[in-house]
Amino acid sequence: MNITIMGSIALAVFAMIFLYVRGENYKRKAKQLSSTLDGANRETKYLSEIVIELAKEEQHLLHERFVRVQRAGSPKVELLRFTGLLVEASESVISDSALGKKSVQQAFKHHIANYTPFAFEDFNNFILQESAQKRQLWTKNNIHSYLDLCKSCIEELESAI
Repeated sequence: MNITIMGSIALAVFAMIFLYVRGENYKRKAKQLSSTLDGANRETKYLSEIVIELAKEEQHLLHERFVRVQRAGSPKVELLRFTGLLVEASESVISDSALGKKSVQQAFKHHIANYTPFAFEDFNNFILQESAQKRQLWTKNNIHSYLDLCKSCIEELESAI
């Protein structure tokens, strides 16, 4: 046999062994990354559940404060109505946004459209007329800011009593 043919065969065998070993290394690395990703997903789910629980606890406290303000009455009728919407929607907003299904504003819009007689545009117009702080809290579009917006509205109602 010709030395060139033998060299070509040896080179082909070497290339196949090299590619096989490299493929096995990639396979091992892929399994390792997959298990790391699974762990991160489990941790994310766990942390999301904690966020939901903490947010629901704060929502419960805000709801109690709102009920007290509502019973006492307030001269700020429009603020009372829209604060009621914020507090009423907070549980579904927290659940939907903490699980990553929707943004806070999308979840709130969905709640208003399906469970209240009000239009989202009415609420949006109300927010646009409010203080810069409330508008900023609304535009941040996260759970913490949403709860702070509820708190800010309730505090304004409490100060008006």
